[in-house]
Amino acid sequence: MAAEDRKRDQPAGAWQTHSGPETDLERRETAVRARETAVEARETAVETRETAHGERIHATQGIRAAADERDAVSNARDTAADKRENDLDRADMLEQTGNYGTHWPERRNANLDRGHAKDDRTASHDDRIALTEGDVELDTDMT
Repeated sequence: MAAEDRKRDQPAGAWQTHSGPETDLERRETAVRARETAVEARETAVETRETAHGERIHATQGIRAAADERDAVSNARDTAADKRENDLDRADMLEQTGNYGTHWPERRNANLDRGHAKDDRTASHDDRIALTEGDVELDTDMT
């Protein structure tokens, strides 16, 4: 009679909650599935971060390439402007009957070229600073 009293005092289905080998195995399998699901979620998150990182690297390389190209154009522009100005100055100074001020437009253009080269260098410098400080826009002007 004592066994019947114990069954009556327990909630319905309580006698089935005792750990048996099958219940323990099911619990472990459930835990393994939960861990596998968590690992898959972490792997997906890592793949997403790696993809985003790759896109940032690609954008950074594009910005750096554009900055390097602007610097190269600026250097060539400076070199040409200096050569033009020096050639004109030398020709005017060595010419015995020449007027030194006849080539002011060419000198002005050489000076304007230097100004454009300086603007390009400043833009390249700003792009590189933006890369190091993290202010990179993915949709940049590659001119």
